[in-house]
Amino acid sequence: MCPAIANPDSKIHGLRAIELENEWLRLSLLPEVGAKMYDLVWKPTGRNFLWHNPRIRPQPYPIEANFDNYWCGGWDEGFPTCDECEFRGEHYPNLGELRSIAWTVDSVGCVDENAIVALSAFGPISPVRAVKIVTLAAGSPMVRMQYELTNLGPMPLDFMWGTHPALEPTPHMILRLPAKTGIVGLASDPSLGMPGQRYSWPILETSSGRTDMSRVQGIEARVFCGHYATDLERGWYAVEDPQSGQGFLLQFPVEQCPYLWMWLVYGGWRGYYH
Repeated sequence: MCPAIANPDSKIHGLRAIELENEWLRLSLLPEVGAKMYDLVWKPTGRNFLWHNPRIRPQPYPIEANFDNYWCGGWDEGFPTCDECEFRGEHYPNLGELRSIAWTVDSVGCVDENAIVALSAFGPISPVRAVKIVTLAAGSPMVRMQYELTNLGPMPLDFMWGTHPALEPTPHMILRLPAKTGIVGLASDPSLGMPGQRYSWPILETSSGRTDMSRVQGIEARVFCGHYATDLERGWYAVEDPQSGQGFLLQFPVEQCPYLWMWLVYGGWRGYYH
């Protein structure tokens, strides 16, 4: 078994990148852009499971900016909101306040042949300290991410925490969810439902017919939608590519994260496909 390695001084588009690598995976983190994971590469085939925006490179940007206009792809975290909103007299941007600020690299290195990086940031709006610890164990085909939020203020804190991997799709992929119920949040086409519509996952019935939401569509569909998945029986979801036999699995504590938000873009939003 080969040990995992950590490189704290790599570069991606001129930005500092921290790379963790073992015999199965290579991943990169960008501390200057919300500590996002930018690459997650399956080394046996070279496949990067994370989508990269073909038009926007990674770059720092103002907290007040529209996240969508600077979104380079990769894996982001949303706190304390997903949508832009006003709350208790404060204005919060879409995907929140931690997605664009520079995070501090508290430590990076190897412990017992495992590569570990710990990063932290203070909320510029909310009185919080966020910690993110990423561990790539020697010989493991899985990466572990741990999060911690500390309320530094005197008042209770209302928030949403979301982890947001943008995956690189293919038209024959299948979404595997242990969910009983889907809820339409938004949709660009009647075949993808009406806002507020509930359905038994994965079959959505509309006036246009039946749509199997677990089947990824091609970019030529020119549609997009945002659906929730709830009534989760277990804390995981997966994306399977039956043609190549490869897939992506995310496991999470379902007691703390009882909902999935699926942002499915098949060519209909800004010409993207993810």
